[in-house]
Amino acid sequence: LAESPPNDAYPYTHLSGDLAPEYPIVTPEYKRHVLESLIQEHSIPVSETLVVGDGSNDLLMLGAAGLGIAWRAKERVQREAPQRLNGTTLSDLIYILGGGVEDGNN
Repeated sequence: LAESPPNDAYPYTHLSGDLAPEYPIVTPEYKRHVLESLIQEHSIPVSETLVVGDGSNDLLMLGAAGLGIAWRAKERVQREAPQRLNGTTLSDLIYILGGGVEDGNN
């Protein structure tokens, strides 16, 4: 969101509610595109990629990765995502990636 300078109603710099034109709108298609671009740019096998998301705008990206995990996601996302995880800390991902319990506690 774009910032607005102080005015009579808000005597401090504040968010205007307008979108900042220099930043792209992050659509589901754009998220998938960024993932696919990184895969291609760095010659990463898709099977070695992992993405985490929590909203329906993440579903295309979750489906395009080697491992797509819905993290404490909304119900629809949990139903449609390839995998889901509802732990209390993202360090649970370390265990999924093959790390031991001690790796997630540091």
